[in-house]
Amino acid sequence: MKKAFLLLSIVIGLSETSKAQSVAYYPFSSILSVSTNPELRVWGDLRFQTNSFFSSLSTEIAPAINLNNNDKGRFYLGGGARLNYLATLQDNDILEGFFFNAGVRSAPFDKYPQVQIAFELSPYVASDFESGLLRTRLGVAYNFSRKSK
Repeated sequence: MKKAFLLLSIVIGLSETSKAQSVAYYPFSSILSVSTNPELRVWGDLRFQTNSFFSSLSTEIAPAINLNNNDKGRFYLGGGARLNYLATLQDNDILEGFFFNAGVRSAPFDKYPQVQIAFELSPYVASDFESGLLRTRLGVAYNFSRKSK
């Protein structure tokens, strides 16, 4: 529980220092992502599962670090925790698991630099370390901090 609050505090701190934000949607995974400014060296991401029962609504807290500073594509690494706040209603643990992210956000359209293609590899392990999977995500992001030419 303390780890979840620590991660949440980090993401809130990042969002306070960042004036711009970004949203992304990963349609094959049905994930909606809201993040602090992904142009910064360190940024945070909150991800929400959009196609699940209310009893299994999961939220991921995912801080990330950009590895390069290229306007056409930024590679990043990060990690975090997957939480289910509604699990406490059934006396289950709020922490579902942990993950590591390796991804890229590419801005291939010169005329619309705010529109980005997002791709991610994300190994995931359940909180009991009994099971896991390799997740891949492909989506579209819109970065409000970028200006069109």
